[in-house]
Amino acid sequence: MLTHIPLCMASKNIAIREDVYKKLLEAKKEGESFSEVIERLFEKPSLTHFSGVLADNPHLKAIEHDIEKIRSKAVIRI
Repeated sequence: MLTHIPLCMASKNIAIREDVYKKLLEAKKEGESFSEVIERLFEKPSLTHFSGVLADNPHLKAIEHDIEKIRSKAVIRI
């Protein structure tokens, strides 16, 4: 059984302002198409994307201390 493999992708022309084009060009990584840039920019990050975000924050210890203080006063834990 043969599977049909499309040989060319459909394309659409869109009009964007020059300043928006420059931003898109700046966001473009080496070897990436504009379609891939747009697709990447529209992706919703997962929670793992934010893992370690506060690691270098100088206020991290104070934040952890405040969280522990709030937790110790909680009557019910879920």
